[in-house]
Amino acid sequence: MSTITNEPILLDSTGREMLNKMDRMNGLLAMIAEGKRSEVYSNISQVASIVRGNSLEENMKLFPVGDQIIVPWKDMDDSNHNTDETAYQVIFNIGHHEMVTLETGEEVPGMFLQFHHCSPYGVQFSHQQAFLNCPDGLVAGTYIVGLASNWGTHAVGDTEWAFTLTQDVPAGGRLSGFEGMPDQASSNWRVKSWATPDAAEPIETMTVTQATDETAGTKLGTMPLNNPDEETGLNCMQSVAYGHNRWKTSALRQYLNSSGTDWWKSQEDFDIRPDQYAKSAFMSGFSDDFLNAIKPIKVQTALNTVEGYTNTYDVTYDRFFPLSLEQMYVVPQIEGEGAYWEYWRSRLGVSTPVAQYGTYPNLITTGIDNPSTAQYVRLRSAYRGYSCNTWNVYTSGPVNGYGAGGASRFSPACVIC
Repeated sequence: MSTITNEPILLDSTGREMLNKMDRMNGLLAMIAEGKRSEVYSNISQVASIVRGNSLEENMKLFPVGDQIIVPWKDMDDSNHNTDETAYQVIFNIGHHEMVTLETGEEVPGMFLQFHHCSPYGVQFSHQQAFLNCPDGLVAGTYIVGLASNWGTHAVGDTEWAFTLTQDVPAGGRLSGFEGMPDQASSNWRVKSWATPDAAEPIETMTVTQATDETAGTKLGTMPLNNPDEETGLNCMQSVAYGHNRWKTSALRQYLNSSGTDWWKSQEDFDIRPDQYAKSAFMSGFSDDFLNAIKPIKVQTALNTVEGYTNTYDVTYDRFFPLSLEQMYVVPQIEGEGAYWEYWRSRLGVSTPVAQYGTYPNLITTGIDNPSTAQYVRLRSAYRGYSCNTWNVYTSGPVNGYGAGGASRFSPACVIC
């Protein structure tokens, strides 16, 4: 038996709201049709309204790859660029259209934007990591650490190195050092003790000497080349020398996806606070209007092959992220880090992805602070045969690995969705 109700199928207020939204949308679409695209682009909330109201195919027609949107961004730590009047006018390239996955699991049309120029400064992907985590602390004394493998010019396998703590390391502290060990003479090697992973300064910095007598100190163990030693608790030589190449736990990811000044927390047992921790986080420089137009999306990043991970990829949900090799239209080490971008295919002027290690002048990115000067630009992809490198585009266009501990500049992407 059917039930008769007198309730309106569509409330007047709801209907009026829908009609108003349709009128606004039609008005914006009419402006685009009349060649007033720049007027629409000048209001990011209008752009977001269109993207969210249309299909992927419609967005691809309305917002062609290669168009540019200008958004103010303040460098909160630079008095020349930290006000509304002096903010950088960031050129975002429309680089790609794709269905994206939100944290809720919902799939929606996404319009990818990327900095045309790179940041005015660099941030470490990961600080050079500690070689020992000290959950119970470590008393003052002389200690010895071994190196398992030959690496580069100066790191020699089956050698042992001594240092002397004059002060206790408290519980929860860490020991770092041997930075740049394959490329730095051993006379330049140092060990630092830290009270906490996020301490601003080390407790002390110690010289390192080769140990010829095992009785000269307490042996902590031997650092493997590229995979931490679970038995001794020692980190590997590569991550100690040049940082760790895992995007999910990286300092750069935390920096790009945070606001304010307290943006970094240790994610791994060997993390050390990045040198740029005193800087205001990246999102601090954008207006709420822009941040409301973008959302965190699912980002998949391949892990290195040397640390014995059970998964091939990490999945994160990020507002901002560097591109992968694949997204830059470079043949990846492994597929699955994002679709090839039409923007970079067109900019390279090729029909198939370009090879790793080649030199491609059209991949060069200049700094927003000086558009005539090329910069090293960090990519998200791990250099998978190492624990310490990610891929970078160098200043003259080569695509190669670079240590995670280097403070490379970045040209981040985000998604209106």
